[in-house]
Amino acid sequence: MKLKVVFCFVLAAIVAFPLAAKTPKLKANYDILSYQISLKVLPQSKRIEGQNIIQIVALKSLTKIELDLFPQLSITGVNFGNGNLPVQRDSNSFIISFPKSLKKGDTVSFAVNYVGMPIIAKKAPWDGGFVWDKDSDGKPWIGLACEGLGASCWLPCKDQWNDEPNWVKVKVIVPQGLIGVSNGKLVGQLKRPDGFSEFDWYVSSPINHYNISINVANYEHIEDVYLNAKGERLSLNYYVLAKNFVVAKTHFQQVKRMLQTFEGYFGLYPFYEDGYKLVETPYWGMEHQSCVAYGNNYENNKFGFDFIIVHESGHEWFANSLTASDKADMWIHESFTTYSEALYVEKQFGSPRAIQYLEGQKGNIKNKLPMIGPRDINYERPDNDLYYKGTWILHTMRSILDNDTLWFNTLKDLNQHFYHQTITSKQVEDFLIKRTGYDFGTFFKQYLYVAELPEVQYFMIEKNGLNELHYRLNAKEKRLKLPVKVTLGKEKFDFLVFDNKWRIYDLPYTNSADFLVDQKHFLLKVKQIEKN
Repeated sequence: MKLKVVFCFVLAAIVAFPLAAKTPKLKANYDILSYQISLKVLPQSKRIEGQNIIQIVALKSLTKIELDLFPQLSITGVNFGNGNLPVQRDSNSFIISFPKSLKKGDTVSFAVNYVGMPIIAKKAPWDGGFVWDKDSDGKPWIGLACEGLGASCWLPCKDQWNDEPNWVKVKVIVPQGLIGVSNGKLVGQLKRPDGFSEFDWYVSSPINHYNISINVANYEHIEDVYLNAKGERLSLNYYVLAKNFVVAKTHFQQVKRMLQTFEGYFGLYPFYEDGYKLVETPYWGMEHQSCVAYGNNYENNKFGFDFIIVHESGHEWFANSLTASDKADMWIHESFTTYSEALYVEKQFGSPRAIQYLEGQKGNIKNKLPMIGPRDINYERPDNDLYYKGTWILHTMRSILDNDTLWFNTLKDLNQHFYHQTITSKQVEDFLIKRTGYDFGTFFKQYLYVAELPEVQYFMIEKNGLNELHYRLNAKEKRLKLPVKVTLGKEKFDFLVFDNKWRIYDLPYTNSADFLVDQKHFLLKVKQIEKN
């Protein structure tokens, strides 16, 4: 598929700044409770002026904490009570000291004021930062994407995936004539006498730092409503460029099909309180929570759907509600979401079409690195196996279970069990094993922690006019027992369990070419070898 090939090629170019704490203890000693952000966006000078009121809770006694902010932005003061807190800057981070020790359980708020010219993205969303563009009428069109780079490229924060604020307020201040859009629901707006307008947004759910979004343009607003199977209402809001208002009203109708499909597979959309939103951006797309960035030019792919709407919205379940606590476990985000694309195709167009979709992705799998990466280093992969290999791992798990009722109930329960949580791969693995009742332990060790695929090896010996099948599994994980469907009868697939020992099965047909391994439903290599 052309669209996916482009995605594969460019995504590998992501470059991230290291966000590891200079003094990890100073970050481990507290949790973020909330942010109240005020951001003035100045398009002409490509500058921002901001304040973040940060509320924290001490997890143990402390006098100092560490936060993150890129050096392109200057801190003009940290307000605390009636005074200011001392600040010590160190590259991408800074340390603030409190006038007296905080005890475990103490909560405090302080305001970090800052100004400057944030990093400009060279090719968002793969290369992070602000995007300062103009629409066809020459008016400012501004976006932000910072998943790889980190939210501290524009916001003073604790820039770690394992600590999300419980709620966030965002005030976007823009020149009059423009609209500022962020996450959650619009709770107020004001035209100021100084030529600027304010737009106040409230996010009632926990949110990952990189998902906090800033969008500015001369937007037109489209309102709609989705009614779920229970009759509950979800507000749909679309902010689009004026020239695209008419086409957007029609094109975005597929949002309802997407929501209906994903709610059927994964459970209710995770952010009913905050609504669902698409915002037209000057870059391809991003899964900003309740504020999905859309820049796909209102085009469907050859499978009949808009890839950005389906993929980025799938992240609302896998990335935004269920969030990896470390980038090493990003398969939780990308594998499940890429798999959601195939499930969307299956629901809308049937199983054979979904298999075609999956097979179109298979050629992008590299098998050069394990799916799980090193921890605590802001890990970035040079390939896209998190997407394509990951979706095939999940497709293989479904095929092994051979019980769709069990499989899809498991996916729903996974979302319910870890609703609005930051989690590890190990937690997901353990849950899937327990919920399905199938011991995927060695399967995960092979497919997530080893780069190479297992290989089915076999040879035939003709005996008494029939074929004696000799078979085994060659895998790094020696304990792996892999059930795979093969043609045990002519043109009839059934399960055969492969392990690391040579075993024999008598095939009831004469033509060895009739032996097939089902590679449409199982991710593995197959090799016919010469008999000894």
